[in-house]
Amino acid sequence: MAKFVTLEEAVGYVNDGMTMMLGGFSTYCCPEELLEGLGARFEATGHPRNLTIISGITPGDKSESYEPLQGYNIGLNRLKADGIIDCVIISLADARAIGYKVNENKIAGYLLPMGALLNMIRASAGGAPGLLTKVGLGTYCDPRQEGCAVNELARQRGPIVELKEIDGEECLLYKSQKPDIAFIRGSYADEDGNVSIEREAIIGAELDMAAAVRNNGGIVIVQVEKMVRRGSISARNVRFHRSFVDYIVVAQNPDNHRQCMITEKFRPELTGEIRTVAGAAKPMRLDPRKVIARRGVMELVPGAVINMGVGIPAGVAAVADEEGIADTVTLSVEAGPMGGVVQDGLAFPGTENAEAYYCQTDILNMYGGGLLDMTFLGSAEIDEKGNVNVSKFAGRSGGPGGFIDISQNAKKVCFVGMFTAGKPKPDIVVADGEVRINSDGSEIKFVKEVQQITFSGEYAVKRGQEIMYISERAVFKLTTDGVMLTEIAPGVDLQRDILAKMEFEPIISKELKTMDPRIFRDERMGLGG
Repeated sequence: MAKFVTLEEAVGYVNDGMTMMLGGFSTYCCPEELLEGLGARFEATGHPRNLTIISGITPGDKSESYEPLQGYNIGLNRLKADGIIDCVIISLADARAIGYKVNENKIAGYLLPMGALLNMIRASAGGAPGLLTKVGLGTYCDPRQEGCAVNELARQRGPIVELKEIDGEECLLYKSQKPDIAFIRGSYADEDGNVSIEREAIIGAELDMAAAVRNNGGIVIVQVEKMVRRGSISARNVRFHRSFVDYIVVAQNPDNHRQCMITEKFRPELTGEIRTVAGAAKPMRLDPRKVIARRGVMELVPGAVINMGVGIPAGVAAVADEEGIADTVTLSVEAGPMGGVVQDGLAFPGTENAEAYYCQTDILNMYGGGLLDMTFLGSAEIDEKGNVNVSKFAGRSGGPGGFIDISQNAKKVCFVGMFTAGKPKPDIVVADGEVRINSDGSEIKFVKEVQQITFSGEYAVKRGQEIMYISERAVFKLTTDGVMLTEIAPGVDLQRDILAKMEFEPIISKELKTMDPRIFRDERMGLGG
């Protein structure tokens, strides 16, 4: 039976050199008080040291520097002090202080596709040697490139993924790990130690983490919001049976157990408890981001199952809602929710009015099997072969998150984002039905060769995927001969504003056309009739 303990007792079970599985997804589901307590223990005693952390999207605030965003120093950032972490096996470093340390070669870094990592955890729970999959072939995860080891410290530790051949086809084996301890989170725990998650916005891989640790003879520690009476949690709502749990900590600071770490208020529409009125959200203002989202919405096909990434891709969902066509497709995110409206920015991947909630691992497996008709994803760099980099840039090894799992398995992929980047930010306005480029960002995104291949154009062409690259001023598609320019925005000069801002010369379509004029007007486009 699980035992209720104090925070100090709980963090005292973490010893030097342990491998820890850590729950949470960006600003959601983080065992914040446990991490705060562990960081405080290290500051006071210098222990534990040399931990290996296994996590999916590491809990964190996406801050671009070591300084916390909005006054918060949250998630795995709490363990950024030198010496406490020796290695990370993660899919995305939303705890960006950790991403910088990986890039600086202070922490060994293995950055895996999210679905591959979560299924590797599931394989560990089941006693299997690892996950066998095609996800990651042709990318930096392929052992013929970097093999997920993104810095010298990781390469010194040895490979975590191997190339295999099954029935004449290439596959990757992501090898199982043997975890010693888990920090995870639930909503309520009853007196016996059964734990529910009904107040969480997503269903993470924490059950697989608990099973992997439990079956390896390790220690499972769960942070909860409240202890409730024995038998008061319905059996259908028990996510972690008491046999999976060793110790439970009831959070004493409400700020350490928020539904989403950037908002104080609990939002029942993110858990399915209530539904808000469709189209009630304030429309996006007409700017380059909305131009991109609107052009993306025009690719939607009724009945399609769609995945939305964070940032500008999430704007596609907002525009679809504004146009009254969100219910003609099924929007989803790799965190598990299906249907509804995906939240943007630091509220991603929370979903308002979701129709169903799946475990992250399960929905990524469904993606891998062919569920996705389309996906909208961001891009940091695009090269002449159609390769895309989102995992290594701006001095940080951030990782791919679910990007590789999604982009390699969707039938159609739309990469959406600004044409240039960097500081100062591009000064671009949308007015009088056209795009006016006053100044561009300092960084060119369409480069000769990407720094790291997170998406392989060659592999996509080989598999017959339909690939588009949508910006505020131009639209491209991937062909067997390379990247082709197919559309240009009104008010944009082809040579000055497009070709001169690229490191390679694209193929120019013989049928080059102007983007739909409705995209550049204030009024709704009328896609919903």
